[in-house]
Order: sequence, then C-alpha cells, then structure tokens
Amino acid sequence: MVGRATRSLLPAVALLAFTASCTEAGAPDARGVDHAVVDAAAIPVTVGPPSSAHIERPTPMVSTIDAEASPVLSPVENEAASAPAPSLVAHVAAPEISVFRHPGGRDLMTSFTMRGIFREPRVFLIRERRGRWLRVLLPIRPNGTEGWIRSQDVEVTRHRFAVRVDLSERRLTLTRGARVVLRRSVAVGGSGSPTPPGLFFTTILATATDPSGPYGPVAYGLSGFSAVFTEFAGGNGQIAIHGTNAPHLIGQAVSAGCVRMRNEDVVRLAHVAPLGTPVRIVR
Repeated sequence: MVGRATRSLLPAVALLAFTASCTEAGAPDARGVDHAVVDAAAIPVTVGPPSSAHIERPTPMVSTIDAEASPVLSPVENEAASAPAPSLVAHVAAPEISVFRHPGGRDLMTSFTMRGIFREPRVFLIRERRGRWLRVLLPIRPNGTEGWIRSQDVEVTRHRFAVRVDLSERRLTLTRGARVVLRRSVAVGGSGSPTPPGLFFTTILATATDPSGPYGPVAYGLSGFSAVFTEFAGGNGQIAIHGTNAPHLIGQAVSAGCVRMRNEDVVRLAHVAPLGTPVRIVR
C-alpha cells in the first residue's frame, strides 16, 4: 500500500508520551532535567502530518521484496555511497506481527500490533532482505535492537530521505538521495541527559492542537530511547524531533534528550519526510 505514512490526520486526543522525555525552556538541573517541566499529559494531539503537508509518496516495492534473491542491504549499511539507494520501509499489514531472532521463524523475540498506542501505522526500517525474511530495526530497548520478520506480513515501500543529527555541531541535515534538502541548527540533550547516538527511524508524526506549546506544531517520535530515563513525565523515555516555544535555546545542549527545532523548520521537515525515515545521530 502506498502512502501509509501520509494518510490524512486521524482524530485523536492522546498523551504526547513519546516526547515526555523532553522538557522545554530553562537550564538543566543536576539530573539534566529542565526546570520548566511540561505536563505532557495535558497536550492533545492528532496523529499524522500537518494538513498542508505535501509528503512524497513512497514507491511500493512488494513485488521485488517477495522475490527470492541473495541478501540485499539497506542503504544505511553503506554510508560511503555518494548517492545512496532508497531506504526500504516495512508497513505492518497483519493484525499482529511476530519478530524473531533469526530468519526461519524460530526463537520468537517479541510481537507488535498493526497500529501503535496512538493508532499510528506501524513501520520498521528494513536493514536486510534474505529470501522471504526481512531484518528490521526495532523501536525497543536497547537502542539498535534488530529482528527478523516475514515479508508476507508487511507491505514495503521505498523513499530517498534521510536525516543526520550532528550532536557536536548541533545541526540537523535532511537529504534526499545525495541532495541536501534542509540543514538547520538544533538544540540537543544536556550533559546529564544526552541525546543518544545511533541509527533510528521515525515511528510517528503527531500534530499538536496548540502549535505554540512546548513541542511546537509537530513532533516525530523516533525508535530510540534515552539512556538516562526509563520513565519520564508519564512517558517511556522515547526520544523525538520536535518544535519548541523557546527558540532562543536552539544551538544549545539543554534538552532532556530530544532534538528541538525551530517551529518553521520542523514543519518543513514534516512536509517531506515520511515515517520510516532513517535518522542517524552522531557525536
């Protein structure tokens, strides 16, 4: 199915739990938590891109992914490529999907439902194809955990977007193939609550009903989690890329682990990057 990540806004009022590990204005205290802690439980959101978004629709890859072939690696495996191949994204098509430690259907790791807690479509970033089995990056602890799923349980699309967050430069870069689409300064985690490095992917895009709030107009939940917080303000410590109501802190290391962008920048990001976009965070 084309465009699972680009469907119209879903009516929902939910906790913005995936950004509950992030707080807004103020200097970090001894634990790295901003003093101005926001009650995330009071923030209603809708799940999906902004209504004005014009997101590039991913191209379906079902026929090629079902073909028997030698292992094929996702482009994120080859960072040296000047013009990387498209990323492959698995969209769960079954009511529940099982994840195994090895291809072949043995040694069950975990399972996921078709939709997440906010009714968002469930996606995984594909790292490798081996026959009818797919190695995917999982949105669970510890960060970087991978598992194997059956290709028959998903529908696969491809896109050319990727995000890179440089923590030392405090800069986010969005590329489409070899072309830079967006490069902006961001705020990152403080010394006591650092933004975790690694490869992640976007799992959910939520639109806040109050765009002037602490998370700005939109927020991408990522597949990664804080190394400091296993629970924070009702959330599970999932990191995110989101807007802010404190743009004067952009360029600083002040968050509790999330990546903050100016509101106009995160909206532009949301207009083009689909769910399943790889996000590489480097020190």
